[in-house]
Amino acid sequence: EVDFLDKPLVAFVRLTQPTMLGGMTEVPIPTRFLFILLGPSGKARSYNEIGRAIATLLVDDLFSDVAYKARDREDLIAGLDEFLDEVTVLPPGGWDPKVRIEPPKKVPSAEKRKSVFSLSEATQMNGAAGGAAGGNEEEEEDLPAVHEIGEELIWT
Repeated sequence: EVDFLDKPLVAFVRLTQPTMLGGMTEVPIPTRFLFILLGPSGKARSYNEIGRAIATLLVDDLFSDVAYKARDREDLIAGLDEFLDEVTVLPPGGWDPKVRIEPPKKVPSAEKRKSVFSLSEATQMNGAAGGAAGGNEEEEEDLPAVHEIGEELIWT
């Protein structure tokens, strides 16, 4: 929370190299993405919930792959839309934790989720987001330039 903003400012940052953030993280692993949210005072609980939602996104392998290869805001939004199409959301307070929730009858496969991105979309996203094996040096060379705060990855 900050007192110099009237509305929230959000940035999704992809670092060019994984970086150790020291005491900022619970687990000492290299960090590739930062989600920055600054907003007016009085909404700390909402900001915390947004952070939890972003954390849920980032543990999804397919979304992380899309975020890694995204060239712009639209690529991130496409990855978010795909994630939301397949995710099961439980509203807080809207369910009884003592009641067992039945698993879905049909669980979407990773292959189906990957196929959501057509070949034309995949080439727009700096490589085949839908099925890249990863670790390809050619893909690494195709990464876009470092994004500065204030560029297209920021929206409010």
